[in-house]
Amino acid sequence: MKKLFRKKLIKRSLPVLMSLSVLSACTSPALEKSAEDAQGESAKNMKTMKVFAEMGPWAAQSTKNFGENLVFQEMEKKTGVKVDWVHPPAGQAKEQFNLMIASNDLPDVIVYDWFSVPGGMKKYVDDGVIVDLTPYVSKNAPNFTKLMNENPEAKKQSMDDASKFYCMPMLRLKDSLRVVNGPQVRMDWLEKLNLKKPTTIDDWYNMLKAFKAQNPSGWPMTGQKFVGSNGIGNLVEAWGTSYDFYVDGGTIKYGPLNPQFKDALSFINKLFSEGLIDPDYMLNNREKQDAKVISGASGALFGVQPSNFMRTMVESGRDLKFRIDGVSWPIGPAGKPYSLDSSYTYEVVSPCAAVTKNAKYPEEIVAWLDYAYGQEGNLLFNLGLENMTYTMKDGNAENTELITKNKDGLSSSAAMGKYTMALNGWAMSQDVQYHRQLMMPYGYPAADNWRTADVSLVVPRLTFTAEETQQVARIKTEIDTYAQEMFDKFTTGKEPLANYDKFTQRLEDMGIGQLTKTYQAAYDRYQQRGK
Repeated sequence: MKKLFRKKLIKRSLPVLMSLSVLSACTSPALEKSAEDAQGESAKNMKTMKVFAEMGPWAAQSTKNFGENLVFQEMEKKTGVKVDWVHPPAGQAKEQFNLMIASNDLPDVIVYDWFSVPGGMKKYVDDGVIVDLTPYVSKNAPNFTKLMNENPEAKKQSMDDASKFYCMPMLRLKDSLRVVNGPQVRMDWLEKLNLKKPTTIDDWYNMLKAFKAQNPSGWPMTGQKFVGSNGIGNLVEAWGTSYDFYVDGGTIKYGPLNPQFKDALSFINKLFSEGLIDPDYMLNNREKQDAKVISGASGALFGVQPSNFMRTMVESGRDLKFRIDGVSWPIGPAGKPYSLDSSYTYEVVSPCAAVTKNAKYPEEIVAWLDYAYGQEGNLLFNLGLENMTYTMKDGNAENTELITKNKDGLSSSAAMGKYTMALNGWAMSQDVQYHRQLMMPYGYPAADNWRTADVSLVVPRLTFTAEETQQVARIKTEIDTYAQEMFDKFTTGKEPLANYDKFTQRLEDMGIGQLTKTYQAAYDRYQQRGK
């Protein structure tokens, strides 16, 4: 089927691409008819389009633009459509995006983090920058539509509060694609001390005490700041609360106002006062944090999956006994292994591809984008070309040595950045077949432990009105700055917990009550999407 697919598509028009991609995805007659409806005389005229997109670090290691990427070289062969790429310099995507909008010098497609634009995507539709894709998606994107209908939460996350599609996003529909951060512990230390993997918050305390006893000059637990996926504040989730907003049975709440949060802070303060937490956690970045784990100064943390640690220590031969693995999220007074890591629940992520008002052929562009969401497109965008970058064995894809042992000396991730789009950020559905290979042998076992977490407290990605956006930007920024400063003071004992009521009163004075109502209104609108 694949040889037939390639032979017929070379230098053909977009309608042929859509017909075959839909057929290869084993879609229903209704979807095949939808693809045929997308075929018009104008499709034959679309030979070029201009696309603004950030490249990303993996692609940038070996290519100057996405036109050098194997995926889009194949797309040009298949469709006859040539892409004129506009890539902002590294780290300047936001600045270049704003300049482009201000100058009104728009390409046909803008691939960007549309979910975070001030005022929401609707503002850019109203301002005449991008077009509402809803009618085009229903008519010209059968593959994307099929995925939306099969994954209702992803559909809600892809829409705005008016149930409109304004861009086509990257999808991570399987939890194994999303669960990549969590609590980690030195397994070899546990074995040496005859300890079991910690499952409760009390286990964590006892484990850290034992780590300290065997290494008095170290700090059993390290981290980066209090908040964030690497922050020590992730411990508060064992109390069923958060250092930010969370949802409790449909009601939005602000964690620090929950009395349980004070109890959690008291526990963290206890760990700090007993020398069980790295005293420099506030100053750590990823490099400093990891160095403390690699040097043996720390043996527990919250962070991204442990592959880098294991490759540095074991595979390099530095310490063959070194072993760190993910453990389950700790159970505390709340009685469940809660995690508030939003990445666990975000099935839709940036970047997202929007079509601008300048595009002459929006229907054909949407159909061109839709190919990546079908079965054949999924293989191309995630894995490249069969027998070149991957082979099929027992129904599973396996990367070839072009990826795993690249002849040009590229790492597996950099090679994937050159030959696929899985790591580069694109409007597509990421596939577990690429991800599992990249994460093995250490990442997936860690994620298996984290996947048991209860994520019911996570607030979904909300959309705020223009007025709400201004309020959130003003009030939340001030509250976050103040709250995070106080979290550190309570942790280190610079501020006694006896003053906690003064802290919460200050939050009330700063407008946390009104801000909570704003979040509740946005959450209620979110729940109505797609109905």
